[in-house]
Amino acid sequence: MTGAIRIALLAVSLTAAHGLWADHSMYPKRTGGMGCIVEQVSEPGLNEYMSRGLSPDGKYIGLTHQEGKSENGIPIASVRVQNLETGEDKPVNAAMNNAGHISPDNSTMVSAIYVENGRTDIVLLDLETDTVTPVAAHEHWDWLPTFSPDGSSIVFNSYRVDDQADIYTYDRATGDLTRRTDDPRYEAHGEFSPDGTKIMFHRMITHKEDGGYDFEIFVIDLATGSETQITPGSPYEESYGSWAPDSAHLVFSSDHEGNPSKPNLYVLAPDGSIVSRLTKGDWKDSYAQWSRDGKYIYFNSDRDGSGGVYRIAMDGFDCVKGD
Repeated sequence: MTGAIRIALLAVSLTAAHGLWADHSMYPKRTGGMGCIVEQVSEPGLNEYMSRGLSPDGKYIGLTHQEGKSENGIPIASVRVQNLETGEDKPVNAAMNNAGHISPDNSTMVSAIYVENGRTDIVLLDLETDTVTPVAAHEHWDWLPTFSPDGSSIVFNSYRVDDQADIYTYDRATGDLTRRTDDPRYEAHGEFSPDGTKIMFHRMITHKEDGGYDFEIFVIDLATGSETQITPGSPYEESYGSWAPDSAHLVFSSDHEGNPSKPNLYVLAPDGSIVSRLTKGDWKDSYAQWSRDGKYIYFNSDRDGSGGVYRIAMDGFDCVKGD
């Protein structure tokens, strides 16, 4: 969508509940099932998604437009970087078929892209020169990379040892690769805490008999290597976590109401208790990412029939409510 069309959608400014949030947004807005103000930042009607695509300064987001699959089953997709302040976007190198995380200096995107063998490799895209550079290339699947807060490291999951999905970190200066987990169960969606001391990820505990999966969220202390489960444990999905700016709370997806594979978003306290519920509906809300300034939580959802990227305005650890 062009900047002109985005600007044409600009709503009349108003002050939200509690007087804490002025709505100067150009994005389509509605009040969600929990009363939260929800905006769609991707183009309505297109099948788009993000994979922790928000830049740390909250100015840009990387979006993938899913267009189908090739004859050999490889997804056909295009990637663009959207300026969230103006709505203007920029297409990137055609080799990029999956958007990813943008570095703290807004110079680079790290992504897992599909390659000719049908699997995925981690690559760095220089957003100024549009050049693509492989990272720790391997013949097995690599997934879901994100930068550390200072941009010096990358965390991702890989099947490169024993064909099991473990969490790895990559040092960009030295090229050193460190295996952070060694568990036969599926592990993915790693994210450094904003203070750089921890990595959060989810682990699939088991398949549920009625469909869906039982996931739990764990944290690795980088100083000691110790691992702690931070979700309280349940037979439901608790997954796709993202740190709050305080490096203690987090947003995550859960289907604990009993609708397998249709999770909604919740905020979790450090003691494992639910602080607030953000979404409610018969759809899948996942891949949440909390902006570093705490103002928004971005996420993927199929609530409008096709895939889209949305955001919820936040007031601390709860959402800003609509009228």
